[in-house]
Amino acid sequence: MRTYELAIVADPRLSDDEFVALVDESKQLIASRGGEVVREEVWGKRKLAYPIRKLADGRYTFLYLQMEPKAAALISEVELRLRQNDKVLRYLTVRTDLDLQRAANRAKPGQPVRTIHSDPTAEPVEVVEPEENEEE
Repeated sequence: MRTYELAIVADPRLSDDEFVALVDESKQLIASRGGEVVREEVWGKRKLAYPIRKLADGRYTFLYLQMEPKAAALISEVELRLRQNDKVLRYLTVRTDLDLQRAANRAKPGQPVRTIHSDPTAEPVEVVEPEENEEE
C-alpha cells in the first residue's frame, strides 16, 4: 500500500462553500479511481511565503491518501485536474511511504533507535539516532 500527502493551496477569495466543493471534487476523484482519503486537515487561510498572482494569502488543505501500486497513475490525473483549475494556486504531492522505508533501512543493530508515528493508522517505524562525533 502506498501513502501520499497532497497539499492544496487555493485562492483566498473563495467562499467556504466553494472551497469545500473544490476539496470534495478532489476527494471524489481519488475515491472513484481506487484511492482512499485516510485523513484531511484544513488549515484555513494562511499567509503565503511569497505573492502568487498578486495574492498574499492562500487557503490550505492537506489530504493523506492510500492506494495500491496499480492505482498510482491516479496521482498524475489528480495533479492534472488541479493544474487546470484556476482556483488552485499551488499543489504538492509527496509519496510518504518511501521516506519511512528508507528510515527503517538505515537502522543498524545495537544502536539506539527512536520510533516515529507520522500517521496514526500506519505501523511505527524505527529510526536511528545520529551518532555523536568524538573529537580527539
